[in-house]
Amino acid sequence: MSTVFSIRATEVAAPTTAGAAINVSGARYVRVVNTHATTAYLVSQVKGDGGYAGTITLAGATDCIIKKDATDELWAANAAVKFSKIANPEG
Repeated sequence: MSTVFSIRATEVAAPTTAGAAINVSGARYVRVVNTHATTAYLVSQVKGDGGYAGTITLAGATDCIIKKDATDELWAANAAVKFSKIANPEG
């Protein structure tokens, strides 16, 4: 089954350090995709105040949607991870 969502900005490669983390154009919802077929990568979320919100491991060739505050920033362990700003997939 396909997931339906509305794209709000151009997909970008994930920055690979916390210091380069981005808010993905102020997104509240971000589609995160690991384009590497087999390697899992860690994705980290930094709160707008600089504290860590948490991390997830994204398996190879998978995707997820992260709900975040507009000022929260994301980065990943490898640029094979891509971020896309999307509209609220919940409707």
